[in-house]
Amino acid sequence: MPEAILECQGITFEVRLPQPRTILNQISFSARPGEIIGICGPNGVGKSTFLRVLAGLVKPTSGEVRVQGKSLHHFKPRLLARQLSFLPQDTVVPFDFKAREIVLMGRHPYASSLAAWTDEDLAVAQACMAQAECEAEAEQFVTTLSGGERQRVMIARLLAQDTPIVLLDEMTASQDIRHASKLLHLARQLADAGKLVILVLHDLRAAARICSRVCLMHEGRIVADGDPEDVLHEGHIAFVYGVRARTFTNPLGQWDFDLEENQSESS
Repeated sequence: MPEAILECQGITFEVRLPQPRTILNQISFSARPGEIIGICGPNGVGKSTFLRVLAGLVKPTSGEVRVQGKSLHHFKPRLLARQLSFLPQDTVVPFDFKAREIVLMGRHPYASSLAAWTDEDLAVAQACMAQAECEAEAEQFVTTLSGGERQRVMIARLLAQDTPIVLLDEMTASQDIRHASKLLHLARQLADAGKLVILVLHDLRAAARICSRVCLMHEGRIVADGDPEDVLHEGHIAFVYGVRARTFTNPLGQWDFDLEENQSESS
């Protein structure tokens, strides 16, 4: 089994305003190349904050993140950008770049500061737009695109960055069912190719079907971590989401669930 490529120990993140609150509480975690890990849980439990801490965008109050055995904050930004790529929930771009220009920004960690884009950069960008199904938008200004189109452009940029660690925050949130399915399959392909893929997901069915591992979060902690079907059992769903669910194997042989009807607020 390969060694961990991404680790954190004792991660706590607290805010003081508007009132003191602990967002993440003593999280320890490690992940290896080839894993695709779903971070699941209800709204407000710290999933996106956790991903941003792993990406180095938020500094924890205490604890440490290590990439390839080295403290995250010892990396220079350019070198870290060759190790780790991140797709945020909010993909709004305030300036009128063309979609192709946005995708090419993913090549910045590899480019000379004075050089024009190489033929290789252009070819990589084209291939990544094809993978993310945004080729048709290549010459459009990103500010004119729909939320789903813009999100696919940002995914193409992430693909162009070509890092061994890929962090995705709700990558299907703005997508129709066809594109959502395609993008989840793409995430699975990245893991199959040896990358570590960590994604925040609200869709438990998708998490069970594509992830090799699920981390279930509750009140700033990872309360269950392991095989999706072991983690997503009825007791955990009731504890974390506050609802009664019946889990089962559907006719396609896949993990599935139904919510029980007539659940009171006190259930």
